[in-house]
Amino acid sequence: MIRVLAFFLAVQSSLFAAFAIEGQVLAVNSEARSLEIEVSKSADSKSAPGDKQLFRVSRGDLEIGYLGRSIRANAAFYNKSWHLEQIFPIDGEGAEAVARANRVLHRATAAMKRGKFLRVGDAIPNFGMIDQNGAFVQIKDLKGKPFVMNFIFTRCAAPTMCPASSTKMEKLQEEAREAGLDDLHFVTISFDPAFDSPGILRSYAKGYGMELENFHLLTYSQELIDDLLRQVGILTIEEDGTINHTMATLLVDAEGRVAHRIEGPSWKVEEFLEAVRKL
Repeated sequence: MIRVLAFFLAVQSSLFAAFAIEGQVLAVNSEARSLEIEVSKSADSKSAPGDKQLFRVSRGDLEIGYLGRSIRANAAFYNKSWHLEQIFPIDGEGAEAVARANRVLHRATAAMKRGKFLRVGDAIPNFGMIDQNGAFVQIKDLKGKPFVMNFIFTRCAAPTMCPASSTKMEKLQEEAREAGLDDLHFVTISFDPAFDSPGILRSYAKGYGMELENFHLLTYSQELIDDLLRQVGILTIEEDGTINHTMATLLVDAEGRVAHRIEGPSWKVEEFLEAVRKL
């Protein structure tokens, strides 16, 4: 019998509760915007392995093909119902290969000399992440196609930082399409993998008008993000409830080498378009 966590409603109708949960998605109800989960692990004592429960989800999460897959998420109670937030797939095609690639990157990053980071002419090391479609992907999958890569986090409130960078990335995608630069791809990596799940990144992309066919918004683990930030030479610090950070935007050529790099948020779309034309 499906339990909808109704036993909480009488005593917690005005309270917020949250706990981590893992399980398999048994059914998707698009009309009700809900997932039926068979619980495999839960941080809440009233939700035991084997329980089947319904949770409401965001539109971004609903659009991802999680049916039959194992997920981890945060279960949160508000508006008189239970919701799943920060949904991440645990399994799926390519998951093990991504984990192996990231272990290799972690060892390589640990061995890097202080002050070394990716500069023009350097090859991008391989790494794997989860994209806005909930798919496990590796950056080497883009071999043969140039791409522009930046780093943001969706909760960034500084208008001249992540929001400005995302606006420029969308504009660059639009102008590249109009210029016939159809092979150019776009990669945005989140600083904030604890919050920026595939569904959140999917909604974020749509909010900026990004076309997802050649735009890859990526998230994974904090360890991987730390390795990538060191590889790219970006600094971050968490303070006052946000992430303060430096910025860098890179153009990577079809052979996987950095062809152009701009520090900070004040880059120009036309500058990158010109760099792409020279490839």
